[in-house]
Amino acid sequence: MSKKIIGMDIGGTTFSSSLFDEDLNIIKTSQKELISNISSTTNLLDRLVEQVNSFNCNELLGIGIACPGPLDSKNGMILETPNLTLLQNTNLKNELESRANLPVYVENDANLFALGEWKKQENKPSVFGAVTLGTGLGFGIIINEKIFSGANGMAAEYAISPMAHGNWETHISISGIERMAIKNIGNKLAPKELYELASSGDKNAQSIWNDFGAHLGLAMSHFINMIDPQMISIGGGVSKAFNYFSKSMKSTIKDHCPSYVKNEIDIFESKHKELAAQIGAALLLQTNIKS
Repeated sequence: MSKKIIGMDIGGTTFSSSLFDEDLNIIKTSQKELISNISSTTNLLDRLVEQVNSFNCNELLGIGIACPGPLDSKNGMILETPNLTLLQNTNLKNELESRANLPVYVENDANLFALGEWKKQENKPSVFGAVTLGTGLGFGIIINEKIFSGANGMAAEYAISPMAHGNWETHISISGIERMAIKNIGNKLAPKELYELASSGDKNAQSIWNDFGAHLGLAMSHFINMIDPQMISIGGGVSKAFNYFSKSMKSTIKDHCPSYVKNEIDIFESKHKELAAQIGAALLLQTNIKS
């Protein structure tokens, strides 16, 4: 009987997993679980293992995990990640290996989202970028079929870079969207609520998404000018509003990126969302086990 693989995606808000066969076909997917319902690091670690055990599979090769950075992926250590405080300074690899009695490999969620999205492309580009929009802002890079993670495993941690007022996540994140809603509408609205308002024709909501797209486009122009990719996939929960922020995003990118204008870099909304990160996590496990 062939071995199975767990690919897990831990975000700042939810976590979920999929069970794959060795050809990375999905066998079963878990429900999303809210991290806000969990009160401690120990409880979260236990719930992660319980989710793995819920697949009731005895032929597991191991667990690959996508998790917010910054982190030390070589040692499986979560560092001072601002978007998942329950796991700050936790050696996730060691904790889960001792609980699940399985090999565990951990990598930045944006990197694994990028890897999973790249894997899903019919024509595999040699330079592929990805952006995740959710509790935080993530960037991932695939070069020549591999994650580019830099000399120390922390490449593309651009979202925490300082700007005039805070950092990029000050504006490009769920909390940033909520602050814009308070300023422009007078109420703290989640991205889903703001999306629904925009869909109903609310001009204030549409204006907020337009401003969000302009901020995102500026951050992405830096990303594009640095790596010059052929394609960029945009995922994360906030990407569901792509139709409302893509125009201003692309307009801003056009103003600052000669390669985008000349080479028609394809920037698109992910069709796969967290599944792409789970596929990337399964690939991470598979690659490390084989090496």
